[in-house]
Amino acid sequence: MKPSFRRFKKRMFRSQTIRFITLLLIILFVACKPETPDYEKRFTYSYMEEIANPPDDFLILFNNQPVGQKIAKITFNSDAVWHLERIGDLRGTVTIKKNLNYHNLNMSDTLGLYGGFQYEVVLSNVPYGESQDVYVGFKKLNSDFGSFEPKF
Repeated sequence: MKPSFRRFKKRMFRSQTIRFITLLLIILFVACKPETPDYEKRFTYSYMEEIANPPDDFLILFNNQPVGQKIAKITFNSDAVWHLERIGDLRGTVTIKKNLNYHNLNMSDTLGLYGGFQYEVVLSNVPYGESQDVYVGFKKLNSDFGSFEPKF
């Protein structure tokens, strides 16, 4: 073979290899769709709705908060143990209120909540610049309410 033909063949091989790798990377990036976050798969209420007898797994959305308090009202149909969690912007304060009693929710907590009482989930926001959505998640647990502590 002539040297010029070898160079041509070598260049063609390099060119095809680069095209193949580029095509493979494009396919991988297009095919790799990020998984939907867990909180987007759960049933979601707005904080403006009065929530009565919610499902065993749900979220309350406090969307794009300005300064001030936003209050969600919720009533459970029976006594149960619930796992509560904060999702999203963690700069505000989330408080669970029943009558005159308050319980601050940091990141997550497990509480025995009574049925038939109206609870308020209160998000207090202070000015931090641009605010983001805050979710408060509730998951009912299969724990015995009678022997569980703390109850609220």
